[in-house]
Amino acid sequence: MKRKAAPRRNVVPCNGCTLCCQGDAVRLEPEDRGKGYLTEPHPYIAGAVMLAHTPGGDCVYLGEGGCTIHDRAPSLCRAADCRSVALRYDFMSARRLHAMGRLDIRVWDKGRQLIEQSRHTER
Repeated sequence: MKRKAAPRRNVVPCNGCTLCCQGDAVRLEPEDRGKGYLTEPHPYIAGAVMLAHTPGGDCVYLGEGGCTIHDRAPSLCRAADCRSVALRYDFMSARRLHAMGRLDIRVWDKGRQLIEQSRHTER
């Protein structure tokens, strides 16, 4: 079951988290093409390309200190917010997507944790 999508936020409290860079499938938008990114065919969207991956499945631009192209990252990377994933999918839907290899359940869980933390902070 899908949940309501989160509104776009300008500040994502990653605090060094790089889960969305591990095993991701970041599709390049038209405005990102031709900017010199290393790419490979997208596994789920015919004709689309995504950022290339290491043999271990991480984004090729993920370094020990985080994203090595943060200042020029593709638009979907800049807009990534694990909280929106947690708001969009309930637990069972997230587990099904994880089983299909389309969602890392750790990203969903991190988003859920951040939502819970913000709810406790607002009180």
